[in-house]
Amino acid sequence: MDEKAVQNELVNKLRACQDLPDLLSNISLSQSTSNAATLYDLIGDLRFELFPDTSDWNQTPRLMGEIIGGMTPDVVLRSVATDENRIIIEVKLNQRLNYGVPDSQIVRYFLHLLALTESRRGMDIRRAVLVAAPAEWFGRV
Repeated sequence: MDEKAVQNELVNKLRACQDLPDLLSNISLSQSTSNAATLYDLIGDLRFELFPDTSDWNQTPRLMGEIIGGMTPDVVLRSVATDENRIIIEVKLNQRLNYGVPDSQIVRYFLHLLALTESRRGMDIRRAVLVAAPAEWFGRV
């Protein structure tokens, strides 16, 4: 299985979750820096749009060009309520992070979320940058 196949499988699961948000509880998170254990903990019953591997995710492509530079995440979840990108997911199997770890695509996506979204604790989808990868991948970063 390659990264694209894993991405497609994740996108299909997320599409099903758009109509049945309880299914988000079946997508677990590990090594989280928050108290979230599943995608449901981040999203709850809130509605989201799904942007798989498309530049349409970036509503302000001219902003933060030095940081984002035309990058396209594998999956972006945008809040229907606020029209803000709230969760960015990068799928990894064998590929390393783009750039170095301190200036990686993950760090760049995180900065993008911080700059272009508001906290809205408890009122919107929580903000997150996630890496969907097998446990052994994290030892090779």
